[in-house]
Amino acid sequence: MLKYWIDKLRPPRPFCWETLILLSIFSWLLSAFSWLLVPPALNAYHFTHTGFLIFFVLGTAWWQWERPIKLFGINIGPWIVGLLLSIILLDDLPENWRHQGMIVTWPLLTASVRSVPKFFRGQLLPSWPPISSRKELTVMFLFHVLISLWLQFGFLMNQWLIEYPSLLSEDLTRSSFAVPRGIEAPEIPQGNIMINEMEAFFRDQIEGQQWPRATQVMSGLVENRISIDDAVKKRLPNIEENQWWELRGNVIQRQAGYGITLFAIWTGLPLAGEKYYLEKSCEISRTFRQPEPVSSRPPVEALDRAQMECGPTSDRQSGPIPLLGQRFD
Repeated sequence: MLKYWIDKLRPPRPFCWETLILLSIFSWLLSAFSWLLVPPALNAYHFTHTGFLIFFVLGTAWWQWERPIKLFGINIGPWIVGLLLSIILLDDLPENWRHQGMIVTWPLLTASVRSVPKFFRGQLLPSWPPISSRKELTVMFLFHVLISLWLQFGFLMNQWLIEYPSLLSEDLTRSSFAVPRGIEAPEIPQGNIMINEMEAFFRDQIEGQQWPRATQVMSGLVENRISIDDAVKKRLPNIEENQWWELRGNVIQRQAGYGITLFAIWTGLPLAGEKYYLEKSCEISRTFRQPEPVSSRPPVEALDRAQMECGPTSDRQSGPIPLLGQRFD
């Protein structure tokens, strides 16, 4: 049995792809042994692990040159070798960039693997391929570059949809490259999230507070001591789209309280061809509660509280922003 496996694994000649594969297996066993030592021999591990990768890639490439694997008549050997090279070369990248970098560089490395034999042609030193082959190599390499660019553009579009969720609510039917297949628009558009968060900020600062406190908050907004834009955006997830929303409002002082109008204005480049804004109107009024019959009831002025009521958010509107009362932002 042992002789059978020795004859089976013995390379047909000293310098062949089988020899390189056996060397890669031997290097992998050495690296595994170095790692299992207590403590691990890290220097030996890195050296033998690197040798395993080099021998394995070279052996796989040689094997594909001699016995190419074809799928539907297309030689996929260079793609296999290119994938191995991308995994090896980009393995040390940060986790958030590693897989994207491997996929984008895969076609470029594949084109390089397909081009290398044309420069050697059985010789030890490289030389320029014949003129008749250069056109074919150029077209082939540019084709792989195009694939790589489209892959990179796909990752870029995906990142845009994460950083700019409002893109999903736009009409992309006329686009020749953006196809939102399998991607659903958010249930609440980003502009509505912005203006709802403005309302929530006011409720946290005013709702149920004593009336002097509500008056102090409104004075701070009008006198620019409180920035509604900064205060609200700090409460939201940090995405790039936030910087393209301008949050501001108008306030009108009335006998019974305040009337405020909240605006979420899109200042970025609109896909629809015109800028727009969302609007919500709110009323802040005073409520007087009767003291409860308890022994330690609060003073009468503490029962003078602020109450806030808001209407629904408007649809998208274009044109100049209405200016009624005093502006705050």
